Parts: sequence; C-alpha cells; structure tokens
Amino acid sequence: MAGLSDDQLWLELPALSPRAPPRLLVFLHGAGSRPETFAPVAIAWQLKFPGATAAILQGLHAGATGHGFDWFDASGVAADRIGRIGDASDAVALRVRTLQHACGVGADRTVLVGFSQGATVVLQALRRHPGLCAIGVAYAARLASPIRADERIRADIHLIHGELDSIVPVVHARQALRGLQAAGANVTLDINADGTHTIGQEGVILGTTRVLQTIFRGRLRPTRHSAGGPLH
Repeated sequence: MAGLSDDQLWLELPALSPRAPPRLLVFLHGAGSRPETFAPVAIAWQLKFPGATAAILQGLHAGATGHGFDWFDASGVAADRIGRIGDASDAVALRVRTLQHACGVGADRTVLVGFSQGATVVLQALRRHPGLCAIGVAYAARLASPIRADERIRADIHLIHGELDSIVPVVHARQALRGLQAAGANVTLDINADGTHTIGQEGVILGTTRVLQTIFRGRLRPTRHSAGGPLH
C-alpha cells in the first residue's frame, strides 16, 4: 500500500515514536493531487502526534485536469455531485476501517483530515458513517448538500479556511458551520485572515491545536468563529 503507483490505495507513514500514544491520522488530498504530494502535511501533523500512523488515501479517479487524482467527478451543478460524493465517502469509510483493523487503532483514536475536495468527502463520510472516527478536520471544505432538518451528527469537527480562498470561498465554511451546529456536531471554525486555497504552516498549527484541545480538554463549544478567534 505504501508504493507510489497509480493503483495504490494509500501511502502509509509509520509512527515517529513507539512510545507515544498510538493514533491513526487519515488524510484526503485535494483534487488533482497525489498522496506523495500531500506527504509534507502528513509529516507535519505527525510531529505533533509522534505515535500516530499516517495514511494518505489516494483519490478514486484520474484527475479531470490530467494530473493526479480526484475523489469525485465535479462536473455539473451541485445537485449532480451529491451522489458521487456519497459514493466517494463510502469508499473512504471502507479504507478507514481497513486501516483501523490493520493498525489495531479504534475509531476513538482516529482523526480524518481532508483538504478541498477531500475535505468535502470527509464531511460527507462523517454524516453517512457515524462512529467512523473521533475527530474530523476539514480544510477549505464545502458541504455536499445542506444539512437536513432531522439530521443528527455526533462528531468533533474542525473547519479551517483561508479568508482569501478564491477556489472555495469562505462563505461555504460559514454555511457548513451553521448546518453542522444545527445537527448537533461539536464544531469549530477558524478563518486564516491571510490564507488562500492551501494548508501551509498556519493551517497545520490551527488543525493540530484544535485536535489537541479536543483530546485533552474535552469537547469544545467555542463562541467565536473568525480570523481573530481563540487560536490567534
């Protein structure tokens, strides 16, 4: 699974320290990318969680631009994509459970992290597969579909978005925040005032800090959701 080939399922990075608490970090790259391209982000996360095995899942389809891999076909209007995103989230859930079994790590010690198209799949996986993981982190995400009035989501979810993101405007993060809160999720939103459509060092700091807070301080219900929020 760790080979760099077009038919790999994921790229696996072993834990940095056998003495640190074991965890599983599962990453979903953005559209048109590859697991090895996303490896620096995964390694930066591992530095904060040295006992964690990191697995960077590979997208399900050849990239629409001819480069890398996509998680779903993004053509058409939003309604056309809902089913495709659902199928992608089901495939991701299966891979996550396979990794959990192989690593001997339960859902309570699993963190699912996605960027852009991968982040949208992360949110959909948490909606469709309750109990898949303890924490989800979504960078530059948008919901596949509006939250239903009767929908309930039991997860800790951290949304991180660049204020200057021109690919996925920040309005999508604010919409996701409101919907996820209404569904009962424990959700935070941090907006990086200088951030664009990327993760970068600031994004890694925001994401890992939120996860550490969730682990060590319990479930959070922040009252501020802006670039000047509690992590800045």
